Amino acid sequence: MINEAEIAQLFSDYYESLHRYAFTLLRDEDEAKDAVQSVFLNLWEKREHIQINTSPKAYLFRSVYHESLNYIRKQDVLKKHHAHAVAGQEDSQQQPFASEEALFIREKIDKVLQELPPQCREVFVKSRAEQKKYSEIASELGIAVKTVEAHMSKALKLIRQVLRVFILLFCLYNDLPRL
Repeated sequence: MINEAEIAQLFSDYYESLHRYAFTLLRDEDEAKDAVQSVFLNLWEKREHIQINTSPKAYLFRSVYHESLNYIRKQDVLKKHHAHAVAGQEDSQQQPFASEEALFIREKIDKVLQELPPQCREVFVKSRAEQKKYSEIASELGIAVKTVEAHMSKALKLIRQVLRVFILLFCLYNDLPRL
């Protein structure tokens, strides 16, 4: 147990040297003051329960050391969160373009699919959307597997032509320097 007069005396005797020590650890005047004040505040709040078994000077310096390390750790965590937030912000700024681009491409593919002959479109939808094998599609529609392959080949060829243009544009856009 430590009383109020002892805390006041410790503050008077050691504040300046503790502040200099905290400054060597933190390299920031205000943070060094905060660290020392935090140690004395903690000492004040727990004065009825604290048992100092070493010298008061050693106890205070060790407390300032730990308080400073805690501050440094908190700053590292904040920097990491800030970096993550900035990266997330950059992603979110790019994401609308990516989702708009994906929507645009999807619309173009849908338009190509609508222009396909009905049986060709039906084969493509059963293969890609319904995840059916060519043999299943052939038996459902009563056509040969080779016919299913021909319809798929035709649909994929048209879709590739549409995508080729957009992939080229996308690559050119990403290679341009940002202003």
